[in-house]
Amino acid sequence: MAVAVILLAVVLMFFMAFASAVQRTIRVLRLRRPRESEMPADARAETVILLGVYVRWVNVAFLLAIVVYLLTARASAWYYGVAVVALCWIGSLLMGATTRLRPDSAELVALLVADLERQRDRYRAARNTAYLSAVEDLLRRVRSGTGMHTARGLRR
Repeated sequence: MAVAVILLAVVLMFFMAFASAVQRTIRVLRLRRPRESEMPADARAETVILLGVYVRWVNVAFLLAIVVYLLTARASAWYYGVAVVALCWIGSLLMGATTRLRPDSAELVALLVADLERQRDRYRAARNTAYLSAVEDLLRRVRSGTGMHTARGLRR
C-alpha cells in the first residue's frame, strides 16, 4: 500500500505541476484577448476554449488527489491523507521548475497545439462555426508566436 501511495503521489505532483505549466504557457503566449476586445464574442469563445484545455488537466490532478487521499487515509488516519496531498502540492511547485514544464518548452507548446487541433476537428464535425473560427484564430496566434517565444527561450 505504501508503494502505491508513493507512486501515485509522484504522479499527482507531476500532474499538478503540469496543470500549472499549461496555465503559464497560455499566459506567456498571450492567447487570451483583453475584455475590451473589438470582438467580444470571439474573445468569449477563445476564453471558453482555453479554459477547457486548462480545466482538463486540473480535473486529472484533482481526481488523483482524491485517490491519494483515500489510499493514505485508509492506510492510516485522515490527517495523514491531508498531509500527503499538501506535501504533493509543495512538491509540484518544486517540480514545476523542471525544463519540460517551463512555459517556453517546445513540448508544452506542441501539446497545446495538438489539443487545439483536436478541438478544431471536434467543432468542425459539430459544424459550430463560431468556436471553429475561434480555435483557428488561436492556432494561428500560437503558431505565429511560437517561433519568437522559443527563440527567446533558447537564448538564455
